[in-house]
Amino acid sequence: MRNYDRINALPPDRIAEKRAYIVGGGIAGLSAAAFLVADASMPGDHVTIYEALPRMGGSMDAAGNPKSGYTSRGERELEPYMECLWYLCSKVPSLQTPGLSILDETHQANVRERINSHFRLMEKRGRLYDYSGPLMSNYDAKRMLELQLAPEGDLEMKTPADWFSPQFTDSVFWLCWSSMLAFRDYHSLIEVRRYVRRFMMHDHSMTHLGGILHTEFNEYDSVIKPMRVWLESLGVRFRAGTTVTDIATQDIGSETIATELSISDASGSQRLSLTRDDLVFFTNGSLTQNATMGDTNSVPKFDRDITNRGSFTVWEHLAARDPKFGRPAAFISDVEKSNWMSFFPTITDDPTFYEYMEKKTGNKAGTGGAITIVDSSWKIRFVLYGRYFPEQTANVNVFWGDGQCSDKKGDFIKKTMRECTGAEIFAELLYHCGLEENIPSILAHSTVSTAMMPYITSQFMPRKISDRPKVIPEGCVNLAFIGQFVELPGDVVFTVETSVRTAMMAVWGLTGLNKPMIPMHEPVYDLRVIVSSLKATLGIDEITPQSLKAIAESSPPMPALLAFINELPMPLV
Repeated sequence: MRNYDRINALPPDRIAEKRAYIVGGGIAGLSAAAFLVADASMPGDHVTIYEALPRMGGSMDAAGNPKSGYTSRGERELEPYMECLWYLCSKVPSLQTPGLSILDETHQANVRERINSHFRLMEKRGRLYDYSGPLMSNYDAKRMLELQLAPEGDLEMKTPADWFSPQFTDSVFWLCWSSMLAFRDYHSLIEVRRYVRRFMMHDHSMTHLGGILHTEFNEYDSVIKPMRVWLESLGVRFRAGTTVTDIATQDIGSETIATELSISDASGSQRLSLTRDDLVFFTNGSLTQNATMGDTNSVPKFDRDITNRGSFTVWEHLAARDPKFGRPAAFISDVEKSNWMSFFPTITDDPTFYEYMEKKTGNKAGTGGAITIVDSSWKIRFVLYGRYFPEQTANVNVFWGDGQCSDKKGDFIKKTMRECTGAEIFAELLYHCGLEENIPSILAHSTVSTAMMPYITSQFMPRKISDRPKVIPEGCVNLAFIGQFVELPGDVVFTVETSVRTAMMAVWGLTGLNKPMIPMHEPVYDLRVIVSSLKATLGIDEITPQSLKAIAESSPPMPALLAFINELPMPLV
């Protein structure tokens, strides 16, 4: 974004007479409130956020204490080119360091503890997996290049398994990349293409996670809590424990107007009538919808109920009335393919596991990023943290992990992951790390929180481009969609940036704010990035016209790739 575009825009016409109702108190909803008040000049007390959970934050949750243990359902990989997120964070004051923004705080945290993994992949009960050489075969490298050049319309309802060779899922690229992003080979090829193009600048550092950022503490304490405190100081109203069960709309000519919200809380049900000046920002799905929690000695329920799926159900009501609101069935109809489990151990007064892993990996906790266990039947990955909570004491260690295959039996614990207690899941991990003899003693000092999330990768399910609604659907004058189930041409889902960008687009669009939109980073148009990516993908030190053409012309030939190569300036270095 140019500094020339970093303006304080004039208040939109009649903004002080308008009111905003935000459905969902996750990062998308909080971002919408922030942009309404700080950028569009709406009075803070004209903004109300409805959240079904007892507190704000949505999927970006973390809680607990050193005595009883901590919980956190998710883990996020941030990076420097999440432009809308960092723009937002530059506005929010840090709670930990007066005078700094949470952007300043995050930057300083990454200067002190930069992620640079020396042990990205693990196998055979604690051994380093060899990930030297090319990221994938020459055949799949060609297919990857062709994928980047293919029109998205040709990829609707296709999967990686349809596009790449059967050996692709054993490649270093897939082992690193899919575990970072929770992709499976039956997910959407459109989403794979978008991710490859959007984050191409990180291909060369994939095996050591260079460029991945972290917040000072967990994302709730470092982002959500400071945002709430700041928004409260600006007058924004929060209604936790409150569910919006429907949004009524009316078509008048070519316009669609949101006319009523159906609301339910502890006091009962009510209806809120809306006028054209009442703006509605709807988070039309949650990655942690119907999530259930387990602990050290209990197993979380796999909630398959489809009668009440929160914002998904509201989205279904809207979509049934008009196809411009998308097709939620594409994403939420197969929980066997969209679920996984996470676990969050708290270890007190026993440094055995941490000392062992720090010595093995050569990374101090907090600097190694995610480790993927390639021969785990559950497809386990885990991340060791440093001080992850502000009140965390020195004798307490916490970390996060997940398993993408909850339906498979473990390699040590002969149960499916979804049948296991937190203690059993932690035991499985310790076995894979080579600490089988230490399992009883480590577990004696541990509590483990677990989460079963039926819809955690639902946004990746195979789809048509029209299955997700636009931020502001055609004709809507006071209704916008925000979050992970909204169509952003060229951009990806399953990132914090997606939630923030959709909120920004929604606020700019519905208020008529005259301010340049922050552009999306597009490394696919940077020749330096293309060259770096090709070198990493092919495992070579130099790119020449001859080497590229040899790849493109080998069987099967790739006409689109040849055409692309012929347009490149040569020689490349």
